[in-house]
Amino acid sequence: MSTLAQTVERAILLDAEPREVWEAITDEALLSEWLADRVELEPRQGGGVRCRYADGEERRGEVELVEEAERLAFHWRRQGGGPSRVEFIVDAVAEGTRLRVIETGLAEPTAPTTLAAGWGPRLSSLRLLLGRLVLA
Repeated sequence: MSTLAQTVERAILLDAEPREVWEAITDEALLSEWLADRVELEPRQGGGVRCRYADGEERRGEVELVEEAERLAFHWRRQGGGPSRVEFIVDAVAEGTRLRVIETGLAEPTAPTTLAAGWGPRLSSLRLLLGRLVLA
C-alpha cells in the first residue's frame, strides 16, 4: 500500500459573517445540522471529535489546531478506514466569508473521489443552515 497522501480542497463563499461561520464549524448543535447526524467536538487542541452518521458510520479523532475564528484542524478516522486530516480556514471577504475545507488522507484508489464527493453536499447544507440563522 502506498503512503502517499491524497488531498481534496473545497471552497465555498458564504453570505455570513466570519464569526457566524466559525460558530457553525465549532458548535456541536450546528455541526449536527450540516456535518453529521450527531457531532461531539471539543474545539481546543487535543480535544475530541466524534461524528455519527445516519448510516451507522462513525468517525473519531482529535483536534490538532485551533486559531480562534480563523482555522480549525483535526485528524479523524472512519471505522475500518485510514486516517485523514481536515482543516477549515475561515477568511473574511467583501462578499461575506470564504470557507476552505482541505482534507488529506492516505492514498487509496478511491480516496480523492470519496473525499471530494463527501464535502459538496455538506457545504451546501452549511450554506442553507447559515441562511436560516441570518434570517432568524
